[in-house]
Amino acid sequence: MKKTTRNLFLLIAVIFISQSCQQPKPSAVETIREETPWGVEIFDQTSFPDAVFSITDFGAQTTEGFNNQEAIQATIDKCAAQGGGTVKIPAGQWETSYLKLKSNVHLLIEEGAVLFFSDNIDLYAVPTFTRWEGLECMNYHPLIYARDEQNIAITGKGRIDGNGEKWWDMARGKREETLTILYDQVQAGVAPEERNCLAYEPMSYLRPSLIQTVNCKNILVEGLEIGSGPMWTVHFVYSENVIARNLKVITVGMNNDGIIPDSSTKVLIDNCFFSTGDDCIVIKSGLNEDGWRVGKPSQRIIIKDCKTKHGHGGVVIGSEMSGGVNHVYAHDCDFGHTERGLRVKSMKGRGGLVENLWFEDIKMDSIQREAIKINMFYGSSSIAPRTDSVPTFKNFYFDKISSSNSQYAVRMEGIDGHKIDSMFFNNMKMDGKYGIVANDLENCTFTDLQISAESGEPVQIEDGTNLTFSNSVFKADTEAMVKLTGNNKAIRFKGTNQADFKKPYSSDEKADDSVIKIE
Repeated sequence: MKKTTRNLFLLIAVIFISQSCQQPKPSAVETIREETPWGVEIFDQTSFPDAVFSITDFGAQTTEGFNNQEAIQATIDKCAAQGGGTVKIPAGQWETSYLKLKSNVHLLIEEGAVLFFSDNIDLYAVPTFTRWEGLECMNYHPLIYARDEQNIAITGKGRIDGNGEKWWDMARGKREETLTILYDQVQAGVAPEERNCLAYEPMSYLRPSLIQTVNCKNILVEGLEIGSGPMWTVHFVYSENVIARNLKVITVGMNNDGIIPDSSTKVLIDNCFFSTGDDCIVIKSGLNEDGWRVGKPSQRIIIKDCKTKHGHGGVVIGSEMSGGVNHVYAHDCDFGHTERGLRVKSMKGRGGLVENLWFEDIKMDSIQREAIKINMFYGSSSIAPRTDSVPTFKNFYFDKISSSNSQYAVRMEGIDGHKIDSMFFNNMKMDGKYGIVANDLENCTFTDLQISAESGEPVQIEDGTNLTFSNSVFKADTEAMVKLTGNNKAIRFKGTNQADFKKPYSSDEKADDSVIKIE
C-alpha cells in the first residue's frame, strides 16, 4: 500500500473516531428512588419521542353518539408505527369503545377532555386474553388494554368515564353461571386460550376491567380522574415497573375496585385519592389452582401518600392471593370512611403465602368495621374453592398506626390448626367499640400500644401461643384487662397498666404461668 493511501485511511479513521466521540450519549432514563424497610426500590420513568398526534387529525369528533374507536385507534397505531410519541385527546367529550395501547405511546387526555366509553356490550365481545378474578381466560375486551407492550402511559388532567351501569345490571346475580363453567375448565386442564367465556351459553357474565395491562413493562398512569367502569378500574396483570400517581379514582359500581396490582412486580402507587364502590387499593395474585399454576406473586409494591373517602378497604390483600404476595410497603396514608382500613383476607382453598408486609404512619378515622383486619377465614367468594389448601400469613409489621371511631381496632382470625404467624405491632393509638380481638395466633409482639375499647375487654385472645404485650396502656370499662378463651400458651404482659383493672385477666381455662404471665 502506498504511503499516501495509508495516510488517507488513517485520516478517515481519526475523523470517524473524533466524530463518534462527539456524538451525544443517550440520555439516562430518569428514575425514582423509594426507601423501603428492605432497601431502595428504583423505578424507571417512561419517556417518549417529541412527536404529537391529535385524534382530530384522524377523524375524531365530539358529535353525540359518534363512536371514535376507529379514529383514536388509528392515531395510536400511527404513533406506534412512527416510533412513538404522544396521542393527544383535546377538550371535549369523545365517545369510544375499546382501545388497545402500544409500546412507546403516551395517551394524553387533556384538561377538559372526557374519554367516554359506550355501554353497548356487544362492541366489546372480542375474545381477549385476560385474568378474571384470578382465572386466565378469553373474555370481553377491556376498555383500555395493552398486552406484551412496554413504555406506555395514560396521563393528563382530563377524565375517563367507564359508563359501567349497564354492565352491572347484566352481571348482577348471574356471574356464577359463567364462572362455574370457567372453573370446570381450569380443573380439567383446558389451556387458557381455549377457555373462551364469550362462547359459553347463553353469554359471558364476566365484566372486563376499565384499564388493564397484561405482561407489560414500564407503565405510567397519572393525573387523571377515572370514573366507574364495568368492574375493576386500573388493573395491572403480570406487569413490572408500574407507576400510578396523582389519580382520582371515583367509582360507585359493584366490584369497582380502584387500583389492582395482580401478580405484578415493582409497583408504585403515589398520592392517589379514592372513593370507590369496592376496595380502594387491592393486591391479588391468582385464584386457587390457576393461581398456583401461573405461580407469579405480587411483590415489591409501595403505596404512599394516598387518601380515601369511601370504599370497602383502604389497602387490601386478597382474597385471590394463591400466587403469593410479599414485600408490600404502605406508608403515610390517610384512610377514612371505609368499611375497613388495612385488610388481609383469604380462605381454605386459596393456598399461597402472604409475607413481609409493612404498614407505617397510617391514619384512619370513622372506619365502619375493623381498622386492621387479618382473616384466613374469609367467607365470601365469587365461586367456592374446591380444595382445602390453607394459605399462610406471616411477618406483618404495623408501626405508628392511629385510628378512631372504628368497630374493632384490630381483629385477626386464623384457621383452626393453622395459625397466623409473626405479627408485629408497634406504637399504635387506636380506639373503637372493641379493642384487639384475635384467634389462632402465634409468635406475635405488641409494643407501645394505647388501646381504648367501649365494649368488652380491650384484649381478647382465643387459642393464642407465644404472644407478648409490653409498654402499653389499655382502657375499658371492664373488670379484666385481658380475656382468654380456648387453649392458650405463653401469653405475656410486661409494663402494662393492669393495676387500673380489678383483675388482670379472665379465663375459661386453668391459667398458670405457662398460659399467661403478667409482670
